[in-house]
Formats: sequence, structure tokens, C-alpha cells
Amino acid sequence: MNKKSIFLSNLAWQTKDQKKIIKTIKHNKFTGIDFAPLQITNSWNNINKKVKKYFSYLKKNKIKVNAIQGIFYKKKFNLFNPNQSLTKIIDHLHIIIKLCHTLNCNKIIVGSSQFRNKLKLKKIFADKIFCNFLKKTIPLLEKNKIFFCLETIPKQYNEKYLYNFKDTVNIVKKINSKWIKINYDTSIFHYKKINLNEFNRNIKIIKNIQISEKQFKYFTNPSKKNIKFINKLKKNNKIKDVSFEMISNNTDFTKLDLSIENINKLFN
Repeated sequence: MNKKSIFLSNLAWQTKDQKKIIKTIKHNKFTGIDFAPLQITNSWNNINKKVKKYFSYLKKNKIKVNAIQGIFYKKKFNLFNPNQSLTKIIDHLHIIIKLCHTLNCNKIIVGSSQFRNKLKLKKIFADKIFCNFLKKTIPLLEKNKIFFCLETIPKQYNEKYLYNFKDTVNIVKKINSKWIKINYDTSIFHYKKINLNEFNRNIKIIKNIQISEKQFKYFTNPSKKNIKFINKLKKNNKIKDVSFEMISNNTDFTKLDLSIENINKLFN
């Protein structure tokens, strides 16, 4: 059983509380964080300058960044809107790529139900548009050695397009690029039966793993499905990194500390 690198999404706390949280992360020997840029600022304006300052603090504390998430937050992009400018989306991705270099990470988590709301499009046409978008990003990803990790989001979270894991797998296999992979979030079995065989069959195209509870609550009372999945991960020598995604508008230190304690118990 190999030791995993454990990461926490910075969506679990407010930036004003970062000193206390980083101290807790270090104390528990977690490797670092998944990073949502707009968790530390209100807009994308001058974002790289703000992130540089934030990263210098993380680096000083030997905290690594595993992946960037929330890349379309507060951006009114909808890939399937006929009036949407693909150029504007690609321009924004250049900003995200620059942030990857600033943070010294090579994974971008691509979720966002708003970005991929297929409106009234039939899936066959939505697939063509989505695949065309991915193909246009590949040269940028290849040049910068960055992985796009597509995330399946359950219908219950207002997802209109990639809500079935099989559909995400089919898109990735159709694109067939080293740089287009999957972010496997356990939210896919919040409302369905856990399918470990499905996970095993597709492990070669899974680049990132995030574990979350229903409604992205703190990890205070881990579900049986998540415990089963973690026990599976512990035995898998191919999986090196595991992230935990919890989302809170206000930092609840008691619940966050208990969550970190539970994570440690499950992995050790």
C-alpha cells in the first residue's frame, strides 16, 4: 500500500482564515491544495499578480498546488450558445494556463454546469461542439504540458450535459489526446450505486481524483460509499494523489478540523 499525497480544495475556507488552515494542513502532513482562483479575490482582473502573492505564501509553507478548479466562475460563458465567442473562451484559457505556471501545477479541472448547458441541443450536436472546443485547446495544452481534466457532474447539481460518467469517457476516448483526461469526482455516486469496475476499466484516462460528500459538505460523517472508495484507492499503487472537495461560504473550523481528522484516519 503506497502513501498518497492528500490535497484539500481551498473552497473549504475563507482566505482570511488561511494562516490557521495552512498550519492545520501542515500539522496533518497533507501535501497541499486544489486551487480555485476566485476564492482569493472577487474578479479575474489582475488575477495573476494576486495569485503570485498567494503562491509565495504557499511556497514559504511548503504547500503544493495539485490542480486549478473553478476556471469559469463568474464568467458568463456558455459553449453551446450560438452567440458565444470561442475566441473569448480561449483567451480566458490563456489566463488559466498562465496561472498554472505561476502555481507550478499541470492540471485544470473542467466542470461548470453553466459553461456546458447544452440548452435545447440534441446530445449528438452538443458532442460535436464540445469535441471541437477540446480539439482547439489541445495545441495550447500540449505546448504548456497542461492536462484538461473533464468532470462528470450529477443531474441533481443542475448539469445538463456530462452527467453520465460513460458519456465523459466516450468524449475523452473520442478526442484521444494525452492532454484530455478525466477528473473523477465521487459526486457521480452520490445519487447512484458506486461502480468500481467502471473506475478500474477507465483508470488510464483518469488524471485527477476528488472526493466529496453530498452537497459538498464537510467530511464530518463520511458516507459508506466514500469509505469504500477510499479503501479501494489505498490498495491501488497507480493512484498517487487524492483531493477532497468541501465548499463553505464561511470557515467552520470545528467541522473542518474534524474532516481533516477523518481523512487522516481513513488513509492511515
